[in-house]
Amino acid sequence: MDKPGKRPFEEVYDEYYEKVFKSIYMRLLHMEDTEDIVQDTFVKAMKAYDRFDPKISSVYTWLCTIATNTLYDHFRKNGSDKIVSLEDYMDAGFEPGSADPELEKLTDGYAKGAYLILRHLNAKERELLSMRFGREMSYKEMADCLSSNEKAVGMKMTRLFEKCRRIAKEEKIQF
Repeated sequence: MDKPGKRPFEEVYDEYYEKVFKSIYMRLLHMEDTEDIVQDTFVKAMKAYDRFDPKISSVYTWLCTIATNTLYDHFRKNGSDKIVSLEDYMDAGFEPGSADPELEKLTDGYAKGAYLILRHLNAKERELLSMRFGREMSYKEMADCLSSNEKAVGMKMTRLFEKCRRIAKEEKIQF
């Protein structure tokens, strides 16, 4: 039974599914694995929802913690961390601009552009973008999570945005 002040889990699912999905996808760039991890996240959350206390953390923070732990479980289970960079793609035989099965699954022009940029970034850079846009964290929240300060996070983000703009220009991506 829900505690007073807690919403039904179905509402939580409806509100946060897309945000959790984007957060994980930005880190993996693999649709099927992302779908599996997000599904596992919400199954775990549903089973533990009776123990969730909204006085301790927000629902979104709680879900992101479950999602991150589920992602790390996925990495351990598969024996590697599947976060990929452009170098990983090239090592696997993909050339920039060649057919990419993940890219072919995307139908939205913005999603394709974002994907092309994200695959040029390393895991730490994608994690920063995931925190900011997937989890919608403020710079202060990011700094707390990274054991850093707000100014340093702001500077990292500024440099990362510049890198993304450079990649978009080089790849001729228009938004």
